[in-house]
Amino acid sequence: MGFFDSLVSAGKAAGKAMTDAVTKKQLEQWDKMERASESRLIDFYKQNNTSERSNASNRALALAAINNQNQYKARELLRNDEDAKRALTRLREKISLEEGRSADGLRDSIDRLIK
Repeated sequence: MGFFDSLVSAGKAAGKAMTDAVTKKQLEQWDKMERASESRLIDFYKQNNTSERSNASNRALALAAINNQNQYKARELLRNDEDAKRALTRLREKISLEEGRSADGLRDSIDRLIK
């Protein structure tokens, strides 16, 4: 039993490390998006919303950043994007315990957008 417990423990640790790395990458991407212009963010949103490339997580981050500049536009885009809405909810849950300016800003933007 001890060997299998060790394997399970190692698997859980690897999974947590991977989740932490993804969260860190998303917060780094958020920092870049916060500085981008609205037109650049809308272009990024559209590039991740095609039949060839559909990335709801990227669209969710773009919508949160657009929301800081133009809440009306962000809500208009979100209204027709259920996948991005779910991604925003998952992202909000994922960063709920994160500390720092980036996490605070992203949480605030998501909260204002999905209310």
